[in-house]
Amino acid sequence: MHADSDPAKAEAFVGLNRYQKEEKMNKAYLEITIKVPAKDRVKAGAVYSKYKQPFLATIPGAESKELLIREEDVQVLHGFDSQASAESYLKSALFGNDVVRELKPYLSADPEVRIYERQ
Repeated sequence: MHADSDPAKAEAFVGLNRYQKEEKMNKAYLEITIKVPAKDRVKAGAVYSKYKQPFLATIPGAESKELLIREEDVQVLHGFDSQASAESYLKSALFGNDVVRELKPYLSADPEVRIYERQ
């Protein structure tokens, strides 16, 4: 029997693969809720798009970043490997010098910032 067709080995591989996926799941979320007038949403969305890849590529512990839009506000949900990584991002140059600076003209209120830990 060829090793690749051994059902026991296949099941062990699937179990290992499932375990690896669970290990990479976000353990903390940074939720930033911002109020952006409808006329400025496209511009604010462009800021999100511009910094998504640098966030994922350069911020330690960053795992995901999603844009959630509702009529009353916009949320950016950041996934991290830990609460400490989320807190560090808020102190980073990318966040403070780039993202905040570029979004500021489009905000109609101060952002709401929350960090959640996955249990």
